[in-house]
Amino acid sequence: MSTKRIALRTISLFFALLISATAISCGSDGTSEVTTAETTSASTTVVDDSRVQDNLPDLDLEGRTINILIRDEMAYEFNTEQTGELMDDVVYERNQSVSERFNVNINYISAPGSWANKDTYQSLINTAVMANDNVYDIVTGQSNIIIPLAVQGMFYDCADSQYIDYSKPYWKDGFFENVKINDRVYVLGGDFAISMLSASNVIFFNKDLMDEYQIEYPYDLVRNGTWTVDKFLEMAEIATNDLNGDGIMDENDLFGFCGYNNSVNPFFYGSELSYMTEGEDGKRVIDFPNEKAIDLFDKFSAFCKSDNFCDASKAYSSTPQLELEMSRTFANNNHLMIGMKLEFITELRDMNSDFGVVPYPKYDEAQEDYHVSILRTFTVASIPLSASDYETGCLILEAFASDGYNNIIPTYYEVALKDKYSRDDGTIEMLDIISGATWFDFADAFYTDLGISDYFSGYVMAGQSNLVSAFESQRKSLQTKLDKLYESFEE
Repeated sequence: MSTKRIALRTISLFFALLISATAISCGSDGTSEVTTAETTSASTTVVDDSRVQDNLPDLDLEGRTINILIRDEMAYEFNTEQTGELMDDVVYERNQSVSERFNVNINYISAPGSWANKDTYQSLINTAVMANDNVYDIVTGQSNIIIPLAVQGMFYDCADSQYIDYSKPYWKDGFFENVKINDRVYVLGGDFAISMLSASNVIFFNKDLMDEYQIEYPYDLVRNGTWTVDKFLEMAEIATNDLNGDGIMDENDLFGFCGYNNSVNPFFYGSELSYMTEGEDGKRVIDFPNEKAIDLFDKFSAFCKSDNFCDASKAYSSTPQLELEMSRTFANNNHLMIGMKLEFITELRDMNSDFGVVPYPKYDEAQEDYHVSILRTFTVASIPLSASDYETGCLILEAFASDGYNNIIPTYYEVALKDKYSRDDGTIEMLDIISGATWFDFADAFYTDLGISDYFSGYVMAGQSNLVSAFESQRKSLQTKLDKLYESFEE
């Protein structure tokens, strides 16, 4: 979906939501407080021309129970109660609406599903499938845990489901293009889960520090299409400062940019680069490196060795949650810019200095669009082979995605995100651009099996200096993995 289309849709939905709300007041800390009267029902009162209806038939499932596996860490995407909080209520209403529409009972089964619990979460699904135990009709989880199970043949192919309408905007075209192999689709990604937006990789910048160092906010650069890698590197260099003059850059000084591997990789995808392209037969072929890639790798190899870059994985090695520590030090004015998931904007709500958010930069001005990659923690869904009726699972997911597009995503984006956490109109405009610039990559989707999508961060953060020779040493191994991946789908 184009940026313009997203912007028009979200703006119109924003005003519709405000009309449906009884009152919104500003709290003493400057954030927006939503009164109890507002929490009635955003999902049932919004009427807007930009709403998209699904084409699902009228079906009576006669009270059947649909069991859905969800992860504890993201349970709020699916299983909530009416609490008076907008996001809880709109998800609850989605569940009620779908239950009543098809006369079905939706039952959620929750388990720890973070990367640290990868093996046990996958085991729950593997065990059910191997035993042909219909304990789950639908399984969900973060993409880098669920997609490898598709490669192992645990799921139904939903490419030709009679209920999934891939032409609808609540399904992500770029995602399906990059997870589809041999015209088979075993994993679904769309607006049934808000993490498809909240896990977007973005750059936060400290406006007060930019004022102090007389650096222009990147808002106008983004608008004009001139927010590029070179402008980013220039800003980071200007602000870097050994504040105490001891000749050592540490927590007492100011860094131009702070990040770790997941913060660095988006520069690669933001530059419209990929390790593979689609060949004439529809299969991916290794097409790397080219001149642009060599230039980008050289620039960031130098950048990551400079004082302008704070490597969070080294600076906060004792901290289990690097992004929380990055949020804290950014709020403490230790970094001009940081790279994190959009959802971490909530960690900055009490930050004294003003901040803004922008997409990752383009490679150069000749690049037409910004590309916003999504961290692999976003939620996807599949129908396990042990499910008794995969089409019913597809029916529920289509209904969930449709409602998510019309009600849940707009509520999160327009009210919970924009009103509560954004500091200015520029940030709100940037969120529109970010939400319309989603970018997926084949090698990133199958990174567990291909092991290449983190190559950029690994290379530049290690300070390597000859991309061609370094990559050539891995080409044969990568080709073997790629061939094996396609063979697994043929089987």
